[in-house]
Amino acid sequence: MDGCRAIHEETYMMILLFSVLNDEQRALVERIFHEHHIRFQRISFNIVKSEETAEDVVSTAFIKIMDNIEKISDLPGPQMTAFCVTIVKNASIDVLRQLQQSVHIDYWDNISDEDTDDIEDECIHNADVHRLTEVIDQLNPDDRHFIYLRYTLEMGYREIGELLNISEDAAKKRGQRLIKKLQKLYEER
Repeated sequence: MDGCRAIHEETYMMILLFSVLNDEQRALVERIFHEHHIRFQRISFNIVKSEETAEDVVSTAFIKIMDNIEKISDLPGPQMTAFCVTIVKNASIDVLRQLQQSVHIDYWDNISDEDTDDIEDECIHNADVHRLTEVIDQLNPDDRHFIYLRYTLEMGYREIGELLNISEDAAKKRGQRLIKKLQKLYEER
């Protein structure tokens, strides 16, 4: 019964938020939904490991997207998408925290640099969601965003460099430094 009430409250909130948006903002939310909702569900599913929960997360994320639509509308295309994806990722992590699950991230099995099998990657590979989330939360927002682009969106260093206006080599170096930093933080926990 509580689940139904939560769904109704969420639907009510979406209707309320959608009604206060102007036509341009409403059109942008609709465009984001039509272009990205399947991708958002896949990203959320990779984190929460439940299709039903991923759908709920995406609904929650769209409430947050509508709530931040003015900020989002000012961003260029790739940054707009990355911002929305970050909202989905954070909403997924919030759900995991609420459920107090300690689920091993199978997704991390796919993580490995094309040209390296560093010990740092193995540390992340074997981490559980809760512990890894706590470690990632210790990073500054820019570093969390970089990790998200690299490992959740599976962007290459060249793509990340273009998005962040840095060279591919600089992106690769930053990625290596972040992995070492994550390993150190992880080992300290």
